[in-house]
Amino acid sequence: MKNEKVLLSVLLTSLFLACGKPGKADTSATKPVRKVESIDLQDAHTVQNVAPDTIDLSKISVSNKELAPFPVFNPPTGLAALNKPITRDFDKLFFPTREGMVLLEGKVYKTFITSVEGREWSLPYFEKSYRELITSAGGVLIFQGKVAQQELDRIKDEATYFGEEGSIDYPNTLVRVYAIRRKDGDHLFVQMSGYSAGASIQILQLPKAEKK
Repeated sequence: MKNEKVLLSVLLTSLFLACGKPGKADTSATKPVRKVESIDLQDAHTVQNVAPDTIDLSKISVSNKELAPFPVFNPPTGLAALNKPITRDFDKLFFPTREGMVLLEGKVYKTFITSVEGREWSLPYFEKSYRELITSAGGVLIFQGKVAQQELDRIKDEATYFGEEGSIDYPNTLVRVYAIRRKDGDHLFVQMSGYSAGASIQILQLPKAEKK
């Protein structure tokens, strides 16, 4: 089983690198349009010339649910991390929005997810299990869709972590982003995407806002 897990990890990483490998930078004098193809809350496609520098949670209700220690959501029953997850007290992650990829900073957790030994992989089960965990904690779906390669090319110099454990194939797989708004500003963001034999999940929690 260990050898199978290592092989699956290599295959998932190779798939991400093959499908999501950045292309050549745009050398034209005109600033490229940043396009994210989305079927999020309003089931619409949006094109903007300026990507936001934060994710607006003003329309999302504050969740007062008690959360477990970071990363908050461990693999549900029947699922497991493929390899040792990456957990960092401080790191940066890009999250897709309707207007473009947004860079956030905070605690980070990233991993590939697979089924436990003796159980067949089910993408619908993965999606359902995490959706129920996140929404029961007050989470809201804020994005669902794919990210255009042009948008990934725009951020490739900053997204140096692409290809690490838990990487997401943004142009070729459906990505879902959930947000949990917290009263102290330590909002939680979860993005995940499934594959034919596994899935990826990334979690980021912002630091608590400084009290004035």
